Amino acid sequence: MQTLRKTLVSAALCASLLPGLSSAAVLGLVPGEPVLDFSGVGMIDYDATTGTVTISGDPIILLQNDPFILGEVMPTGPDSEKYVTISFKVDNTGALVDGVGAMTVYGAIDVDFDTIPEYDGVLLQADVDAFGFQDGGASNDTFDMRMTNVTGLLAANMYPGKDLAVVLTSEISAEFPNAFNGSFAANFTGHAKGNLGSVDPVVVVGECSINVEAYCSVNGSPNTTKCRIKAGKSSHHWLHVPQSYHGNSCHRAKYGMHGNPEPMWVKKYPATNVKFTYVVTNTGTTEISDLVVDDSFDIGVTGVPTTLAAGASITLMRTEGLRDGLTNTVLASGVNGSATCSDTDNVVITDKMKNMKLHHLDHYKHKHHGGH
Repeated sequence: MQTLRKTLVSAALCASLLPGLSSAAVLGLVPGEPVLDFSGVGMIDYDATTGTVTISGDPIILLQNDPFILGEVMPTGPDSEKYVTISFKVDNTGALVDGVGAMTVYGAIDVDFDTIPEYDGVLLQADVDAFGFQDGGASNDTFDMRMTNVTGLLAANMYPGKDLAVVLTSEISAEFPNAFNGSFAANFTGHAKGNLGSVDPVVVVGECSINVEAYCSVNGSPNTTKCRIKAGKSSHHWLHVPQSYHGNSCHRAKYGMHGNPEPMWVKKYPATNVKFTYVVTNTGTTEISDLVVDDSFDIGVTGVPTTLAAGASITLMRTEGLRDGLTNTVLASGVNGSATCSDTDNVVITDKMKNMKLHHLDHYKHKHHGGH
């Protein structure tokens, strides 16, 4: 069996490697509107002992051009405060530790300037999903983060169906001699200012993986990959016909009458009924759609469902009266998002016993799928 897969591959924006230091790689995110600005009074701090990165900032302005919004972020709550806080963990190479990281933006915004805030409290909350960094050397350092699972007062109206991007600049300052130098082996601290805005979610190409196994059976024999029949004379013939699989065109050899009536003389040669069984399994982790199961006969396979759930199998059967041997090639194909996957298997029908070599006689490969 052969499996063919087409998948989309995305690449991160990578910078050069520095000897003895972590690989520097920003994610290349660009915050889209509405953009929330937080000022240079913020801080970025890294504790090498715990691997914790902590970012704090002062949210200033929420800006959007269409429709135009210019909202000042004001202090609120019993302590009259506003803030941006982000905390997450990384390993000693700077790689994000999955599932450990969150962001909160707190404050009040009066969009229509009537002195009554339309949004008051937790403006945004999100999980840290990705982290990038770039040591600027003698220039400013850059950090960026992708946020997912966005909630809060601004989420539904301002960021529907979006992830969040945070791009942070840590400026060179004599105030902090232990600024980031590309290494996560030691503590560092620096100023932090930046922007938060919308970004399209990452489109994950679903895994597409499919398997098909083909068997034959004669007179109730166990399912196997090779079957013998009595030799006869058949009017069936092979013809290359056009086929299309998920928009991919080809020609395929098909066996049958191809719409022509079977002549009367064929009845003089008894046919052997061969039961074919096709077991199709979705071996991936997500559902396959637009399922196709096709074999070498000119009349198509029936009972094929449109979709096949992850891990699920279907068994399809057909019976053909054959008078001569053939190799029946079965193809199963499906789609998951932008990915297409296909698999083939062969089952052989032999109608001649003479002039066969010894190893052909009884060394058939049984797959122990009797009872299908």
